[in-house]
Amino acid sequence: MPSIFPGMNPYLEHPELFPGLHHLLISEIARFLSPQLRPKYRVAVEVRMYETTDENSLLVGIPDVI
Repeated sequence: MPSIFPGMNPYLEHPELFPGLHHLLISEIARFLSPQLRPKYRVAVEVRMYETTDENSLLVGIPDVI
């Protein structure tokens, strides 16, 4: 029987399970890609972009790709 949720797995993406899997998957992908991208590029996980003026800073966002 085909999935009633094409493109997603509702059991894998369960809120109690997915965050841990998501972080582990990102870390493994970063570990795999790093040697292939060096020295021209680097892989960074959990990067945040801030705009700073004087003593104030504002979180602009969390980029998917830099």
